[in-house]
This record gives sequence, C-alpha cells and structure tokens, in this order.
Amino acid sequence: MSLTSEFPLASNVLLLFKSDLQEQQTELTRAIDRTYREIRSLADSGPGDVIDDSCGNSSKEAMFTTYTQNRTELRKVEAALDRIATGDFGICAACGGAIGLKRIQAMPCANNCIECQEQSEQGQVY
Repeated sequence: MSLTSEFPLASNVLLLFKSDLQEQQTELTRAIDRTYREIRSLADSGPGDVIDDSCGNSSKEAMFTTYTQNRTELRKVEAALDRIATGDFGICAACGGAIGLKRIQAMPCANNCIECQEQSEQGQVY
C-alpha cells in the first residue's frame, strides 16, 4: 500500500505532522510575542518630530501586518493540531474524502482536498 493512497494516515505519519506543526506553533508564538513587544516599544517611545512619526507609523503598519499574518497562520496550525487530536486530519472538511499525502505535505494546514479547494476558490458550492 502506497502512502499517497493511505487513508486514514498511519499513526507514525501523523506523529511527524504533529511534531512539525507543534514546532511551527512554537515559532509563530515566539514571533507574535516578539512583534507585540516591538509594537508596544514603538507606542511607548513617545512623540517625535514629523519625520520620526511618519517612519514610526510605517514601521507600526509593517509590524501590525506581520503580527496579523502570524496570528492567522497560528490559528491554521492550531486547527490542524485539533484535527490530528480528533482524528480528522487528512480528511476533507467539504467532501469527507482523503486530502492526499502530497497536498498535506505541501500544506499541512490544508482543510480541503485539492478538488474541493479549487471549487471553493472558484465560488462553487460543493
């Protein structure tokens, strides 16, 4: 039996994904905390001249964007870890079929098989 057709995923394969996702979770949490501290530091630095304020606002916007992206990615990682815990990892949320090992390897947080994801992106209903 090939791994690409294995459904559900073998426990050793799940453990690998779980370990990788937990590592991502830790890294994202650290990055979020670091960015939050940087944002607070900029906010606490007090008023400056117009140029300093302009540069500070630009830096804050970039940090907020990074913070938001990391929070979004963290939610996806946590959802994938929840799916592992409940036994739903690797199962398409839309059709209930196997997502496929290659897709999960490329995108461990994938919630849908490639066909359902393509339909979703095209605005089609399953």
